[in-house]
Amino acid sequence: MRPRFILIVLLAAGAAAALVAVIQPHHNAATAESRQAPSEIISNAPEAVPSAVPQITPPVVPRVARKQGPKVSSELAAVSATNKLERLEQTRERFRALATGEPVTALKAARQIADETERETALLALVTQWTHGELRSPRERAEAIARYGVEAGLGMELTGNPELALSWANEITGGSGRLALLTQTAISLTATDPAAAFALADQFTENQQTNFFNTVFAGWGGKDTEAALQWANQLPDAEREAAVQAIRTEAPVGIGTAIGMKDGVPVVQTLLPGTPAELSGQIHPGDRILALAQGDNAFVDAHNYPLADLVQMIRGAPGTTLQLQILPADAPPGSAPQTISIIRDQLKFKR
Repeated sequence: MRPRFILIVLLAAGAAAALVAVIQPHHNAATAESRQAPSEIISNAPEAVPSAVPQITPPVVPRVARKQGPKVSSELAAVSATNKLERLEQTRERFRALATGEPVTALKAARQIADETERETALLALVTQWTHGELRSPRERAEAIARYGVEAGLGMELTGNPELALSWANEITGGSGRLALLTQTAISLTATDPAAAFALADQFTENQQTNFFNTVFAGWGGKDTEAALQWANQLPDAEREAAVQAIRTEAPVGIGTAIGMKDGVPVVQTLLPGTPAELSGQIHPGDRILALAQGDNAFVDAHNYPLADLVQMIRGAPGTTLQLQILPADAPPGSAPQTISIIRDQLKFKR
């Protein structure tokens, strides 16, 4: 009996194992099918996709950004170094690369830099690239930064490119620095588009606009006096007078001499080309001015006369006469002064 019982038990165990082997594959297949993610099934048809059809996952297509310029590698997207010197170098390289793309994108990236030294490094890298290295002298740049701040001071490097300068003003600067940058940009614009230059007045308050117009006319007059005067003469009477006066702060009416002081005596240093002083042939560099008179009035001794006041006496209305008592540079000791007369005229510059 005992051997027969053992045989029955073994046969029962084998049958149970066979049953499990048959059932398990069906269970695993059902489980795998139930684990498919809904997003992997495209099912707009009224009938379900047969399980025999292989399911194809759509390929992932990378998003392509609108081309703004040469592609900047992801390594340049942020500065990761902890060493200060390395951070500055990474910042410099990053913004050299950003300068080749969309300017506003580069400016917004610079604006987000909290560290002042790193931000200045970034901004200087941008202006250096955008100007192709044609920067103003370090002294001029330092003066602009001291006067207007780092952001606006460096922005002054871009006034020769009004589009970049306006983007810089709008994205980087604020306050009085922004207004100064807009004003200098307007002066540059007068060379190519005076209407666009004066349209920038809309970004100033009504109280600020008078100073804006005067500064722009003065700057324009110092660069192209004839063009500035022609534009000013088209304005209504009150505006025309103000514009002409502003122009004459840089391109005054006078005789066209640069004056210095030596031992308390005014000395002619240079003659401006095409001006009454040069055209008269009566006065030369090195000549000493001993006295001067307005028209037929009495002479005023020029010895130890304040230079600023002397300059104002030389200037005057167009067409008026200035008399000078001069001692030529090559006159021997004890020589008597010579009296000359020169008719004043509008000094005109073209730079």
